[in-house]
Amino acid sequence: MHSLIINADDFGISPDVNRAVCECFSNYMITSTTLMVNMPFCDEAVCLAKERGFDERVGIHLNLTSGQPLTDDIRHFEVFCDKDGMFNAAFQKNTATRLRLTKEESNVMGKEIEAQLIKYVRYGLPDHHLDSHHHVHTNASVYKVLSPLIKKYGIRSVRLSRNMYDRMSFLKALYKKRYNRSLSRSGVFTTDYFGSFKDYSMCHDNLPENCLAEIMVHPMYDGYGKLVDTKTDMYYEKDYFNSLNVAYEFY
Repeated sequence: MHSLIINADDFGISPDVNRAVCECFSNYMITSTTLMVNMPFCDEAVCLAKERGFDERVGIHLNLTSGQPLTDDIRHFEVFCDKDGMFNAAFQKNTATRLRLTKEESNVMGKEIEAQLIKYVRYGLPDHHLDSHHHVHTNASVYKVLSPLIKKYGIRSVRLSRNMYDRMSFLKALYKKRYNRSLSRSGVFTTDYFGSFKDYSMCHDNLPENCLAEIMVHPMYDGYGKLVDTKTDMYYEKDYFNSLNVAYEFY
């Protein structure tokens, strides 16, 4: 038997996502969620978590690619933001900047990361787990800046780079392996495997016994009001994971 953590990403991005995350907790479809603290419905999300009693399962979904940043300086850098000061994900679309940023770019990014961590900590949410939108925390240029802040703000667990695949290129697999090894050696808690709902559906029979895997899901409602995972177009079934030979765990 292996164990699962099922995390709902993007908590706080919209009222519908907030409602979908609450429904997932009510029906025991997820074990945790992660909060986008720069999004306009973040306060609503935190209030709902505290009202519904799952605030101890809310980590931070670090965001450097969508919406409006919390800090001003980063808005003046085209690699991060458009002319209206909104995140444009430009650095995430370029391999060179995913690996390396200039000193000035790193400094303004560090201020934004720290502002998001401070806001998360001030909510009084005790989970202190970190993952990120579009997996930016696994970029070398981001992790270099993020690493000391993880220690400074008491983040106790961090999501792996996605390693639950059928196939991937040699260079991609090598980078992921090196990143995940560095993360596990940093002293934070990590799972053994990480991937999507679809990844897990294809790979779960091949996972080792007694391993711990994290599945990311993105709950939302389709046009018919049906709860779906928006990243894989798969419908949630309340008893799907209960039909598998797994146990549920928490970070």
